[in-house]
Amino acid sequence: MERIAVFAALQWECRPVLQQMRQVSRRRVGDFTVWHGSTPRGGVVLVKTGMGIMQAEAAARAIRDHDGLELFLSTGCAGALATELAPGDITVATAIVGGHAQGRLETDRQHSLRALQVAERVALHATSGPVLCSPHALATAEDKRAAALQHGAVAVEMEGASLAAEAIERGIPFISVRAILDTADAELRHAGRFVDARTGAVKPLALAGYLATHPSAVTDLLAMQRMMRAAQTSLERFFAAYFPTLDS
Repeated sequence: MERIAVFAALQWECRPVLQQMRQVSRRRVGDFTVWHGSTPRGGVVLVKTGMGIMQAEAAARAIRDHDGLELFLSTGCAGALATELAPGDITVATAIVGGHAQGRLETDRQHSLRALQVAERVALHATSGPVLCSPHALATAEDKRAAALQHGAVAVEMEGASLAAEAIERGIPFISVRAILDTADAELRHAGRFVDARTGAVKPLALAGYLATHPSAVTDLLAMQRMMRAAQTSLERFFAAYFPTLDS
């Protein structure tokens, strides 16, 4: 049985993990929401970090008094950099690149292989490779192509480097399991106008005002909702199979 810490930036990214936890208690630790609970194979500490490298770093430090943790798991959504990835595909990082002075932070091979096997067992399309941790969202296809060429990464997110660095410092294995949200050629130029950059929440007044002057943005918004549903559904399927088989 393992006692693991799971980190996700947003509430909807936390939900697939919460669905598998029992005897759940919720509390605030500094600026962060932390849930404690059990699964068939051990205890889980789930931390909602908020978006971004600095938020994730502070969240990981907030649970430094939690002893006996045997795994750090970073999850949530990611943007595709590899052109073959589609919304809902699963990426298991072999390393986190960028976002840290060391440049490349390796993930735990044994735990990563186990995660890949779980994803494949529930018929999720899963791939492994380096994942880029970016300090800002990559909203255009051009940005994503440049990042893929520069870093050789298959996907991009915004928290993993801080979490991997904290795990390494504490001598705890680290893995990253993410569901693809947007494809490599998706254009999300509008999102920054009405989405809070720190929490990922839609700002209703900003959205209403923006749609009043940019009605074509409705298409982008609906596409984003479909991508989010695909990502969340895949994470639900993954964690429903992952927690009962941690020690298999």
